[in-house]
Amino acid sequence: HDGTQEFKIETNYRSTPEILDCANAVIAANTQQFEKVLAPVRDSGMKPALVCCNDANQQAEFIAQRVLELRDEGMPMEGMAVLYRSHFHALELQLEFTRRNIPFVLTSGIRFFEQAHVKDVAAYLKLLTNPGDELAFKRIVLMLPGIGAKSAAKLWGAFSARLAKGNSQQPGLAKALRDIAGQAPKKAALGWEQFAETLGQLEGEQAKGPGHLIRMVVAAGYEDYLQDKFPNYHARLEDLEQVAGFAGQYGTTDEFLSEVALLTNLDTDTKRDTNPDPEQIRLSTIHQAKGLEFDVVFVMMLCDGLFPSSRAIESPGGEEEERRLFYVAVTRAKTELYLSYPLMRFMHGSGGDAMQQRSRFLDEIDSNLVEEWNLQSFDPYG
Repeated sequence: HDGTQEFKIETNYRSTPEILDCANAVIAANTQQFEKVLAPVRDSGMKPALVCCNDANQQAEFIAQRVLELRDEGMPMEGMAVLYRSHFHALELQLEFTRRNIPFVLTSGIRFFEQAHVKDVAAYLKLLTNPGDELAFKRIVLMLPGIGAKSAAKLWGAFSARLAKGNSQQPGLAKALRDIAGQAPKKAALGWEQFAETLGQLEGEQAKGPGHLIRMVVAAGYEDYLQDKFPNYHARLEDLEQVAGFAGQYGTTDEFLSEVALLTNLDTDTKRDTNPDPEQIRLSTIHQAKGLEFDVVFVMMLCDGLFPSSRAIESPGGEEEERRLFYVAVTRAKTELYLSYPLMRFMHGSGGDAMQQRSRFLDEIDSNLVEEWNLQSFDPYG
């Protein structure tokens, strides 16, 4: 518009000069922007820390240890936040915080292993390792077309009786399911046979580990169920691939399920909301952290393909939008900022752990604006 005047609000009262220098460097590469340079009011502080970790587990251990150190130094935990591009990036971190009894709250309100699609797939593994798990049995059966709560209860009674009848001659799960197939509603006949077939395949390949079993469940029909039920099925499918990769580090399905139980046998969301811990660190996607500020911010999983997201950078303008998101993450920090990435992590399509390239956004920050932390001698347990 002719005659338009532009007023830039560039004075920043939130962050230290060092954090703002980093933020200005982050956004400078974007061509589609109204250029501005944030100027600080606050006194100087520490440079943002750039932390290279061996793998995702060490990254989680480092963040947990640093949080505890800061708390011991007098920094309230409610003044800290861990930010990430996607929910599954914090999978190892949620487990590490739970192991160490570090209280945390999720902006999204639901923990990773409490999501419906993750619990659905875990139910197959639970039933496989414990055929007497009524909740796992009913969770799977209720996903089959034509089966409601009454039918599920009736089928559970028949299934558990069939297993009990076997005693030392106990039949396999698949055979027990086929033996009672006549009690399933006619609408569910095809789904029931698929259920039995899937359990039979899982029984035959238990030795290949929980990661392999999860992929089998997804391929055996759960992917189709996801596509029919959820509009964001691509994101949920990616979650499950990440769960499979995470599960691959456990020798047995029992070990994996024991770890999962740590994250699911917790207070309900409702109870956490009505009686929140007075001191807890916040875990949040960057999208959900817009407008918020924290004394200490950890931005984690800064690997190319994860942040920026490989899917996002395939679209026109996607890389610039991802860079704006990184800028949002950096500018949430008031006093201390930690930028971390693992050298190795499970990657979808790689078939296992793969070397990671650190985020291109980190390479756009001049090395004299950050302090690189060496974790070679890092001992997460002191």
